Amino acid sequence: MGVLSDITALQDEAVYCREKGLTIGLCHGCFDIVHPGHLYHLQRARTMVDRLFVSVTADPYVNKGADRPVFPDQKRAEFLASIRYCDHVIVNHTPTAELMIKTLRPNLYFKGADYSDGSDVRLQAERALVESAGGRMILTDDKIFDSTSRIARLVMSTHR
Repeated sequence: MGVLSDITALQDEAVYCREKGLTIGLCHGCFDIVHPGHLYHLQRARTMVDRLFVSVTADPYVNKGADRPVFPDQKRAEFLASIRYCDHVIVNHTPTAELMIKTLRPNLYFKGADYSDGSDVRLQAERALVESAGGRMILTDDKIFDSTSRIARLVMSTHR
């Protein structure tokens, strides 16, 4: 398991999982500064599936501010792959999770509670894509929610 090299490797893993009758889950995000809220999210997701795939937003598509991401996409992917809840990790070189969803066709697509207001247009499109393939989106109820953006601002402000 670990970091998948490209979309073909993702597709191969998806086919294998489907052939074995495994429930597939997908978490997608920046995962720049991983905090307890991220870990809880990944843990909750992993309890609901047989295989958890995590797609990491590539550097050019991270829209979190001038000094972000703090860590390059490959390092973020390697770090996530070391977390026991993540079975497979891939860097997503597109602006949304749509290619990952089309390729993987997850049974469950997980997003954090910070997306619960439903106003994110990209998320609406991703949800529709998941549902059109017979899957569903799950919002994890982050007991320990903390904003990576807030943490980054705190760190940056103390080092200026």
